[in-house]
Amino acid sequence: MPAFILVINPNSSRSVTQGLEETVRPPPETLLTFYTAPADAPESINDVTTGTLSAAVCFKDIESKGLIDQFDGFLVSCFSDHPLIHMLREKTTKPVIGILEASIAQALLCGQRFGIVSTGRKAYRYDRYAEVRAVLGGSSEKFAGMVASQLGVVELREGDREYVEAQVKKASGEVAALGSDVIIMGCAGMAGMEDLVQSGVREKGLGAVRVVDGNKAGVEFVAALVRLSSVT
Repeated sequence: MPAFILVINPNSSRSVTQGLEETVRPPPETLLTFYTAPADAPESINDVTTGTLSAAVCFKDIESKGLIDQFDGFLVSCFSDHPLIHMLREKTTKPVIGILEASIAQALLCGQRFGIVSTGRKAYRYDRYAEVRAVLGGSSEKFAGMVASQLGVVELREGDREYVEAQVKKASGEVAALGSDVIIMGCAGMAGMEDLVQSGVREKGLGAVRVVDGNKAGVEFVAALVRLSSVT
């Protein structure tokens, strides 16, 4: 029997979900279904308020549609400690993870130090450094640091392509310069932008890096957890 995984875009921007559909492939014996938050959810998750509002809208919709019973595991595609992760974990013992957790887990296994290219500007109010420390269990020399691309979540998918690509490359070069040999793309909206990250590092004149997409890592981890939970 295949494992059925629900990949949740907890904002209402369909373009972000389309990016996931185009780039994330199911592991063997796994079927993926992509979910976009209802129209009354925020179109992007920029702070604690929009994160909380999106979680409430999604949880109510997912529960009313019986999706918790229909799927074997869940990936929340928001690069934060999104409240929906914890709400679903309270409701089910099935695997539920977020792309922040998944990307850091992969980064720790494939390099010496990782850095993050994030979305947002100075007004962004999530404390991502605190969230990274929470996943790591404290401060760690393995975390080189983070650089904001100055791009919004929806802008990544719908903004001026030349500007978006330039900003992603610039931030990627800066993250590599911090000493990262692994770069995490810190937003679901960055799906498919691995080549841009690599190009930014090359243009900075730095050595090769590995690029981690938490969406791709996430479906692999959820699928593995589903398989492990089915072993008796």
